[in-house]
Amino acid sequence: MWTGTDLTTLLVVALAVIAVVLLMRKRYDSNIPLLFYLAAVVFLNVTERAMNPYLLYVGLVSALLLRFEFMGRGFAKFIAFLAASSMCLIIWMFLAQVFGEDLAPF
Repeated sequence: MWTGTDLTTLLVVALAVIAVVLLMRKRYDSNIPLLFYLAAVVFLNVTERAMNPYLLYVGLVSALLLRFEFMGRGFAKFIAFLAASSMCLIIWMFLAQVFGEDLAPF
């Protein structure tokens, strides 16, 4: 049976999936990735779940860097790839916490 923490984790994962889809569609001016990182940091601080802090910080900094419009197209694509890949790893870590520890990448 799932607990309330597991369901909240799945809601944060759903927000992350929406953020990744927006990044894949090159909607770099969206605030959804920043909203995801806010929800993830608050969720991890409230619950006892553990996450690699460097993974969160790299994703948050890359999502904040995407807000700058003066970057070149190639550099913006690299930063968007970094943000999307860190979000995908965070999704994987959250799903491993919900469905079983044997799925965790590290």
